Formats: sequence, structure tokens, C-alpha cells
Amino acid sequence: MKQYISTSELKQSLSIGKHTLNRLREENHLIEGVHYIRVPGGRKLLWNLELVRDYFVTGGGNTHQRAIESYLYSLPSNQPKKVGRKNTR
Repeated sequence: MKQYISTSELKQSLSIGKHTLNRLREENHLIEGVHYIRVPGGRKLLWNLELVRDYFVTGGGNTHQRAIESYLYSLPSNQPKKVGRKNTR
């Protein structure tokens, strides 16, 4: 299960500032739907701690791109559909 945390928790966990996060979002280094999600009906963001931490550790290069691909592949919506007979009972 992926862990999403609030902006304040992320800042504290990684010792980074809100301005740094905003700059990285504005420059499209941190991607909506991958690194963070918006809470419906509000301005609140929830952050994917694993991927944001990986971004800072790897510097956002090819290694980080592989982490993104692995994360996207792990999502339930990207799992192969089961093929077989339906139970008709």
C-alpha cells in the first residue's frame, strides 16, 4: 500500500521547505498523479512519500524514471485482467 502524507508531514520528513516543493511542482519535476494528488474539492495536496524521497535521492534522472514506471505498473488499474470463465452459480 502506498503511503500518502500531508505537505507539512512531507516537509518535516524530508527537511525541505514549502517553496522548494512549489518550485519543483511549477517546473514539472514533481508530477500530479504521480508524486502528489489533490484532495477532491479542495486545495490540499497529499504526497507520495516514496516517490518524492526517491526524487531527492536520485536527483530525478533515469533511475527516478524507473521508480515512476514501477509505481505506475503497481497500480491496480494497470494490472492485467484475469481471463477465464465466470462463475454462473
